[in-house]
Formats: sequence, structure tokens, C-alpha cells
Amino acid sequence: MDEHKKSLLALFRFWLFGTFVIVFVAVTVYLGIYTSWSQALVKGLPIWGITAVLCVIWYFVYQWYLNRKK
Repeated sequence: MDEHKKSLLALFRFWLFGTFVIVFVAVTVYLGIYTSWSQALVKGLPIWGITAVLCVIWYFVYQWYLNRKK
């Protein structure tokens, strides 16, 4: 993989992590408004899990996309 593709992959990884953090905070705050913080953490686990799995899948799909033969 050349340097340009590595930098694109690193940028993509940065934004995927940022997306996960934004979802984590938004869900926790939203649920924390209506429930206690401990309940918000428990109720947010499925959403965070789905987001984390999708971010990992998107990362590997993008990595495959960058490495495919043209």
C-alpha cells in the first residue's frame, strides 16, 4: 500500500472513531436526561455495540476498496 492510501485509511479511521465517540456521547446524554446515568449506560450498550460493529465493518470494506486491483 502506498503512502497516499495509508494516509486515506488513517483519516478514515480517525473519522470512524470520531463517529463512535459522538454516538456514545449523544446516546448517553439523551438517555441520561430521562433516566439515571447508570441506566443510560446499560440501555445504550446495544446502540454502541451496533455502531462499533458497523465502524469496524466499514473500516475493512474501505481498506479492501483501497487495496483492490484496478
